[in-house]
Amino acid sequence: MFSLLKKLSLCASLALLAGMAQAEPFRIIVTSTEAPLVPNSLLFLSKSAGYFDRAGVDVELVPTAQTPMAVAALRAGEGEMANISLDSVISLHREGVEDMIAVHSTDKSIPFLIAGRKDLTLETMPGTAYGIGRLRSLDHDLSSRVLEALGVNVDTLKLVPLGAPATRAQALLAGQIDATTMSIGTYLAMPEHERFKVLVSVKDFFELNPLVSKVDVVRAETLKTRGDDVEKVLEALTLAARDYAAHPEKWVDDMAAARPDVTRATLEELAVTYKDSWSVNGGFQFDELLFSARNTQQTFKRENGEDTPFRVEIEYWADFAPMDAVLAKLGTSDLGDKVTR
Repeated sequence: MFSLLKKLSLCASLALLAGMAQAEPFRIIVTSTEAPLVPNSLLFLSKSAGYFDRAGVDVELVPTAQTPMAVAALRAGEGEMANISLDSVISLHREGVEDMIAVHSTDKSIPFLIAGRKDLTLETMPGTAYGIGRLRSLDHDLSSRVLEALGVNVDTLKLVPLGAPATRAQALLAGQIDATTMSIGTYLAMPEHERFKVLVSVKDFFELNPLVSKVDVVRAETLKTRGDDVEKVLEALTLAARDYAAHPEKWVDDMAAARPDVTRATLEELAVTYKDSWSVNGGFQFDELLFSARNTQQTFKRENGEDTPFRVEIEYWADFAPMDAVLAKLGTSDLGDKVTR
């Protein structure tokens, strides 16, 4: 009998190990190598602070440089989810790539501002060097719309592609450029940022350009084969967002552990700024997505070698079902984004 029990126990252990070995991590492709100083830090902190583990999903973060590389990685099967610009999602559908589906927005409105030299004004900007990530990058597109709305002809600027916001901040500090767009977090983390002027505030930037900027996308096949994991990921992100909205000091603590290079004073100032910005209900609301989609200017697509009218329909590129399932389980929150569907 003892021998039989030992054999059964061994078989059970081997079966458990085999099951664990077969369980593949849920890979999320991100466009940063460390937790950024914006609400998009949610993706990193949900990993480091254990929210994904508590939701019962093994998440691996896969860093890439910028959105184009994240898109390429997702299409190549190097991840199950990617955090990319909404404009890129719609562009992909415009080009006939229809298996990229948005299901959530970790950080729908990146808190951008425009900073520059102390002696610079919007009126004196023509002819100056303006740092951007790359041509047609998210920061380039959004900044161009804001500056044009404020009377600055972007064609008169000397655009300097520099990559990540931190690199652009360093170039501004070194006097290599005259102005650039960055998040308020990057700006406050700049050494001696008081030497520079905020030309366009976070509030004015968003009011002039109230677009959903980034969304979390999955492939259609992932929704079919790993839909349960998708919902667990969204549940973890939602619970983390609600904790940070209700207790800003928790975000400070978790960020201090993830980013020891940033002063606690800076994190505390940011926590106050972001208090009402967390995606407590998924950050994925119909009215905001519709407004954003209609303002992407993706009005034509190539078919048979010709441009044909392209109508942007949300149901083509978005699926509310996974987030709706999470909200049905957790209920809605009044600490942030209001559900409008």
